[in-house]
Amino acid sequence: MRVNLDFIPEITFPLQNPVLIFALLMTLIFVAPQVVKKLKIPGIVGLILGGALVGPSVLNLLNHDPAATPPDFMGVLGTAGLMYLMFLAGLSLDLARFNQMKGRSVGFGLLSFFIPQIASFITGYFILDFSFEAALLLGSIIGSHTLIAYPLVTQLGLVKNTAVTMTLGGTLVTDTLSLSILAIVVAAVVGDATVGYWFQFAALVGVFVFLVLWGLPKLGYIFFRTVRNRPDVEFGFLLTVLFVTAWLAEVVGLAPIIGAFVAGLAMNRLVPVRGTVMARVRFIGQALFIPFFLIYVGLLIDVDILFESVEIWVLALILIALVSIGKLVAAKSAQRLFDYTTAEGWVIYGLSVPQAAATLAVTLVGYEVGLFDTELVNAVVIMILVTCLIGSSVVEKFGLEVAHAKDVEAKERPEQRQRILVPVANPETSDDLLEMAFLMRDRDSEEPIYPLIVVVDDRYREERVRQKQEKMDYAIERGAEADVPVKPLTRIDMNIAHGVARAAQEEQATLIIIGWSGEVSARERIFGTVLDHLLDETRQIVIVNRILHPLNTVGKVILTIPPFAERSPGFLEAIHDVKLMASRVEAQLEVICAEKYLEHDREYVDSTSPEMEAQFKTIDDWTKLPGKLDEVVTEESMIVTLSARPNTAPWFPALDGMPRMLASRFPDTSFSVVFSSVE
Repeated sequence: MRVNLDFIPEITFPLQNPVLIFALLMTLIFVAPQVVKKLKIPGIVGLILGGALVGPSVLNLLNHDPAATPPDFMGVLGTAGLMYLMFLAGLSLDLARFNQMKGRSVGFGLLSFFIPQIASFITGYFILDFSFEAALLLGSIIGSHTLIAYPLVTQLGLVKNTAVTMTLGGTLVTDTLSLSILAIVVAAVVGDATVGYWFQFAALVGVFVFLVLWGLPKLGYIFFRTVRNRPDVEFGFLLTVLFVTAWLAEVVGLAPIIGAFVAGLAMNRLVPVRGTVMARVRFIGQALFIPFFLIYVGLLIDVDILFESVEIWVLALILIALVSIGKLVAAKSAQRLFDYTTAEGWVIYGLSVPQAAATLAVTLVGYEVGLFDTELVNAVVIMILVTCLIGSSVVEKFGLEVAHAKDVEAKERPEQRQRILVPVANPETSDDLLEMAFLMRDRDSEEPIYPLIVVVDDRYREERVRQKQEKMDYAIERGAEADVPVKPLTRIDMNIAHGVARAAQEEQATLIIIGWSGEVSARERIFGTVLDHLLDETRQIVIVNRILHPLNTVGKVILTIPPFAERSPGFLEAIHDVKLMASRVEAQLEVICAEKYLEHDREYVDSTSPEMEAQFKTIDDWTKLPGKLDEVVTEESMIVTLSARPNTAPWFPALDGMPRMLASRFPDTSFSVVFSSVE
């Protein structure tokens, strides 16, 4: 039997069908970052590598011709993405924070730019035999930096640290200087370089900058006062501002990316970083425009040359050395100049060494005007990968040291109504989880307990909801028996963890009590996929429990308090909840803490309600906790250990292994792991 396949359209390579091109781009945008994040590589590098994979030197699925007139399909998408990236960079700069430490920010910005810039110019001009313009532009590439590691300092609670604030402000200086040199170099290459030309160029640029920085804020003010609650119109206005300003920059002889950056600066105060307009701008950029640009950069990579040319790797090593050494000298100079600690100096270095946004933008412009060749583009991509990994690793290591070295007093969170959410997935554990919620509920609380079932959204969802309704009926009965109001919740979601997190946010839960089987595998980070994702997606106190015996049979609660635990904003709440449960089952409370922190841990525990006597035992090293538990755990004991989410201020690596240790070392003992809330 012969099957007729004539209906299938012919596919040519590289792809010409716009639908197929978009299908491939969307697949790359979805898959590539997920793959590289498993290897702890930044997602932007994954998109560049994905572009290289589908580019002309590997699979030849997509192609880009820089000389095409008019620009080809990928050229248009890549250019739009580049403009959007620089516009977002201008919008995202924290001008208020820059003003707070203007002197230090400018001083550090000048050091961080000119030290590597001068070293790069000398290396490029005298050693690599670049032209004067290419060497100058190479210096502007190396002098800039991108705050790839900024989310890490946010998680660690270091945003208000003066060293971090200075570094963030310095970004404005380095990026502005980098783009200014780009403007001068491009003007010199494209223009006729006569004295008259430079006077004309300076005059036009002055008029352009004045009109944009003076006129756009006024225009934006009028627009946002006139048009309200129209997200589509607001976004359209910002896109119009972006691309018209970029084109006007090109008219006066500047690179369009400079116009996009200046437009972002002009609109900065009208688009608050945490506002809804900025959220939309950032979402569209991260979902579409910026990935288009990164894939476009990947298309320029010649993989064959990477494996055939030793010169590229030598050039990449030179660039990495210039960035690493130059930024390190600048960071350590700022450390000494402004009297920061050694750890803070390394955090400054970790924040300023990664190269990404401005680096890619300037490199691409240099390539398009003929100053850089494909070899340099390939070397820059390697340099970006290495510096992003260096920066993230350094900030993670030394940021923890800075966070742990801060003088912090545990503080009560703002007064809020206690709301306890209890996901009830397993009938065998739901009874114990509800019992714990009843025990931890404040007597004067008027809020109900919120038992929750989450059903995966598929064709069987309605049947599953009906099946699980019995759990809800039982939860209501248990609440009536305990004289506690219960409000059952049901969520249908594609993901269990997301469903729990969404319910917690919608109901403004302050505490989540959830169960765990105690089973782990080598690839799981702390507990397992669902619980680890839940910790990533929530900010409330989360208590993860393996309850093997009825809570009313617990005769001793062993509370372990690790070093730095008080740095969590939910620390005192967690202590209160544990003491409340112990007092209501009339169990003895025994606290294990580090010997170094005994006095202030004793003060925190004793001063937190409810009043009850606690015995304290100490260890001189946290690695000795298992041995100490061996000494104190009895048949009627329950272990409660305070922990923290990864990369937050109270966290240190040993905490992640605690659940596994407890599950394997004490297989017949109930235990809870309490993850304090985060800001």
